[in-house]
Amino acid sequence: MCKYAFAAKVLVFACMFTGLGYAAEATPTVAAKSIERLKVIGTNPHRYQTSSGDSLFGQELDYLEMPRVIDVLPEQLLLDQKVTELEDALRNVPGVSLSDGFGGSNNDYLIRGFRRNTIYRDGLRIASNFRVNTSNLESIRVIKGPASITYGQVEPGGLVDVITKKPLNERRLYTEARAGSWDNYMFQGDFSTPLGDSAAVRANVSLQDSGYFRNDFDIKRNVIALTGRYDLSNSTRLSASYEYRDEFRSFDRGTMTVPTANGREIVNRLLDIPRSRRFGDEAEEIDTRFEFSTVGVNHLFANGWQLDMRAAWENSYSNDLQSRPVAEVITDASAPIVNGYITAPDFNDHVKAVYAAGDRIFLARRTDGNREQKERVDYQQLRVTGDWQLAGMVHRLAFGADRRNYHSARYFIATPITMGTPATGALFDIANPVYGMLPTALSTEGAERLHDATEDYGFFANDYLELTEQLSVLVGGRWDFSDVDGNGPADTVNEFSPQVALNYRMLDNLSTFISYSEAFSPNTTFKLEANGQSSDTELFPPENSKQYEVGAKGQFFEGKLNSSLALYKIEKNNVLTQVDNEYQLVKGQQSQGVELNINGQPLPGWTVMAGYAYTDAEISTDNNAGNRPRNVAKHTASLWTSYEFHDGTWQGVGAGVGAFYMGDRFGDDRNSWRLGSYTTVDLSLWYTLPTAYDGNIRLQLSAKNLFDEEYYSASGGDLRVSVGSPRSLFASVSATF
Repeated sequence: MCKYAFAAKVLVFACMFTGLGYAAEATPTVAAKSIERLKVIGTNPHRYQTSSGDSLFGQELDYLEMPRVIDVLPEQLLLDQKVTELEDALRNVPGVSLSDGFGGSNNDYLIRGFRRNTIYRDGLRIASNFRVNTSNLESIRVIKGPASITYGQVEPGGLVDVITKKPLNERRLYTEARAGSWDNYMFQGDFSTPLGDSAAVRANVSLQDSGYFRNDFDIKRNVIALTGRYDLSNSTRLSASYEYRDEFRSFDRGTMTVPTANGREIVNRLLDIPRSRRFGDEAEEIDTRFEFSTVGVNHLFANGWQLDMRAAWENSYSNDLQSRPVAEVITDASAPIVNGYITAPDFNDHVKAVYAAGDRIFLARRTDGNREQKERVDYQQLRVTGDWQLAGMVHRLAFGADRRNYHSARYFIATPITMGTPATGALFDIANPVYGMLPTALSTEGAERLHDATEDYGFFANDYLELTEQLSVLVGGRWDFSDVDGNGPADTVNEFSPQVALNYRMLDNLSTFISYSEAFSPNTTFKLEANGQSSDTELFPPENSKQYEVGAKGQFFEGKLNSSLALYKIEKNNVLTQVDNEYQLVKGQQSQGVELNINGQPLPGWTVMAGYAYTDAEISTDNNAGNRPRNVAKHTASLWTSYEFHDGTWQGVGAGVGAFYMGDRFGDDRNSWRLGSYTTVDLSLWYTLPTAYDGNIRLQLSAKNLFDEEYYSASGGDLRVSVGSPRSLFASVSATF
């Protein structure tokens, strides 16, 4: 009761001192001798803006000019859907499936059938593999297909680039207090103000204290993000930013599968096991501290060319502790096991290879984790953009260079596998769990500290050539160099990645395109001995991939509704695979498919974001040739639509509903068992009302997974299956001045 009372006080406080939306004054209407001022209350339509900007080329291109597909999720969509995790936002993007994310400790997903290898932040490939903070995001950009030219080393399916908030030209204060299921409490504050005519600052604060539907699961996340800019002159701007994040969350490997006469099955489908039950331990955790700083200079020359220089520094410190499932143990009902310990010598006579009704299921586990993990990265980036007219044709040029220097150090500690004996520890009974049986103290005494270092740098150039008013061609290339262990040129790999595309403007609101692009990623192994105490790094020729794509784009309702249709084929080779304890390079994977996307605000107050993707992904390695990669759905679809009244009796009332479909997926690359398909439905209702200071207060109720669909969102293997969240409810009050 105390928590609910506290939440109520926070909501009231927020109402008193701070909404979401804007108050726009209509053009004055003259009637007799008076002027009536009409105030329109609602959400600013510009906050649904989905321009692709300079994400792929390095210079601004219009939506219909860009010969590739880029999906943009604006901040307003994240607020309407009450997004706190990146995966919730990516449900809106066709062709994206989820992966298990190392016990939920990081954001893990696949684009066009290929698993992500990193996340980008304002165009920089960040190193720390933690979850993304969504509270200070201006937008999320999903670039489909290879994007090595501008971004460097990427998987060929595409990448996610999170764009952080920058200072605004006007003063704005936004606050929000939120409370929801499982004691989920969150507060956000966003303040931006100009400082005279030549400077501005912005501060974002987020505090989250949350439980979860899984037993003994906690999330505590505190964030502060500061940004500022100062105009040194009319043509030169200095900018800087800093973010600090302190986050604790429980570690959770989800549920498991067992072999049956009909193949492997998820145990929750066989036994009466609630979705809330964890097969790990209460002490599992990942505790992180993260810092990210940037400083940049932008200079506009008299001829219109621009120079951008930026430097960034990333520092993180973390500890994680997990209960790692190692093997399932299936016995008959009379097996001599009490509280997880084997009590008779004939135990092996009771062990079974396949589960049948009435049998008992146990897990053999161990405790392990990274301790005192420190990561330090510094970045430098230089970019020059401008237009050049030659032979009567306009060349829109972008070229530059970047460098990324990464260092990490950690201990990796592991305890023996529990085998049901006093010497090794108890087996875990999934039907009658006993917690607190695993060792939780991982001592670093006598352990070897593991080090990793890489230095990457590259050079790129793009030319967007306007051949005619209708026909344009994009030609570009990037040369990447990667020193994978920090030991100098002897261990440096390099690769050239080209791209070429044609864009044809058929009509003022319709264009078609065809493109070819390549991607590159180094191949290294990081070997641990069985005791986890020593390591070795080995270098192989790099992965390479290529994509062919053709598509069309259209803009309707006076440019307020964007749509795209794309067909693609991706091939990836030189994939490093372990066969019989030896690493080999093999053919990797190919993927082909179709994607349809529609988004925008076609009519005042009405927002729509919809998409469908068909993804035909196929493994090319000898062992699993012809199989579909795990977690990849052939069919994905989503629809989010909302409407808000901007006048009349219902002025300020709005509602949004979304349906998100994930097709059936295999749980392993052998295609021996399935996760199944699912559809979740979300609903949001809100009411926006004006304040005395030309601001707004917004009251909102939201439901996620409204119909309480039971589903499994991803697989990390036979013993690591992510459990989808049941229905959850949220109430929030927000205010904007």
